[in-house]
Amino acid sequence: MGATNRRHTEETIWSAPFVILMASNFFQSLAAFTANTTLPLYIDRMGASAGMVGVIIGAFAITALLIRPFAGPAFDSFSRKRILLAAQGIIALAFLLYSFARTSWALFAVRLLHGLGIGCAGPVAMSLVSEYLPMSKFASGVSIYMLSQSFAQVIGPAAGLWMADAFGFQVTYRIAACMLLFSVLAITRVRETPRERPPYQLRLDRMFAREAVGKAIVLTLFAAAFACVGSYLVLYANRLGIADIGSYFVVYAICLLGTRPLFGRLADNFGAERVLLAGVACFALSYVVLSQAATLPGFLVAAVIGAAGFGSCVPLVQTLAMASVDAERRGAASNTSFTGMDLGFLVGPAVAGAVIELLDMATGSILEAYSLVWLVMLVPLACAFAIILRWNLRRGSGQRQR
Repeated sequence: MGATNRRHTEETIWSAPFVILMASNFFQSLAAFTANTTLPLYIDRMGASAGMVGVIIGAFAITALLIRPFAGPAFDSFSRKRILLAAQGIIALAFLLYSFARTSWALFAVRLLHGLGIGCAGPVAMSLVSEYLPMSKFASGVSIYMLSQSFAQVIGPAAGLWMADAFGFQVTYRIAACMLLFSVLAITRVRETPRERPPYQLRLDRMFAREAVGKAIVLTLFAAAFACVGSYLVLYANRLGIADIGSYFVVYAICLLGTRPLFGRLADNFGAERVLLAGVACFALSYVVLSQAATLPGFLVAAVIGAAGFGSCVPLVQTLAMASVDAERRGAASNTSFTGMDLGFLVGPAVAGAVIELLDMATGSILEAYSLVWLVMLVPLACAFAIILRWNLRRGSGQRQR
């Protein structure tokens, strides 16, 4: 009986550090969704072009990518808790500075500072969470951990749009900075588990995990497509004259509360590679629906379908990346997967903005350009689907050989 109880305890995901890190992730995500939904509007009202909106929104990825080679080895060599505290503090400062920015170039500079925090916060938090998850429930644990983002996404986008309208952009970003302070306070309550810490070395295998490169490429393709939504969905809806577009993000996030745990359980039972094929198909279908949507119900249908896409696929790919290496190299694996995400968020908005401007000139209609850009985003999703299909074929071949 005692052995059974110990095994049950070891296999549960619900430890105190896990819950605390979920709470921290909730406050960080709440700040991000509250502010990031309003940034395209803020930049647009400064008179920036669609291309400039994309450049500023994606600028954080420049510094995030630059810091990753130095941060990756640090995640495994130093205290992950302290690195996470420092990263969250930088993000809080960036949100505070957003409230003082008055030009597009000032926002660009603050966005670069924001990237330094983002470059460390996401991967080191994922590495820290992985210390408290049993391998038998790893995919479920990662999916449930990322549900904290889903809860934040239920509240954040609509709240951000409402606060920006009621109080102005400056107050909205200062409130977001306060949310980050709550996140920092939550992290201070985490007790790290003892683990082997190799010396800090700037070696390629310490910066990145070769085993996770394929997963990072898929995440790049996912993020490049999804960044188009974050950068241009609200602007598109405003030009269509659709009110309450914030409800898109609410519906999307509510649906994630069901799809993320479901996809996590399916991945544990049948393999993440198989489940990902269905997720990418939903991701692509949501963009087809967006390209045809002209009213709020059409956008909401796209939100429901899309919840089984990007939001559910990303945790599964990150799970595969983390599980591809030994526990002491999960910092490098997490760094590799988040590098892929950063590349997508850097390239996606800028490319989408350039495509919108080209389509606008070709069609003579900015609305037509916005409608067509969703279909252009099917290209990276098709590439991701092909890679994941290859994973499935390779997995099936390996099982037959065994």
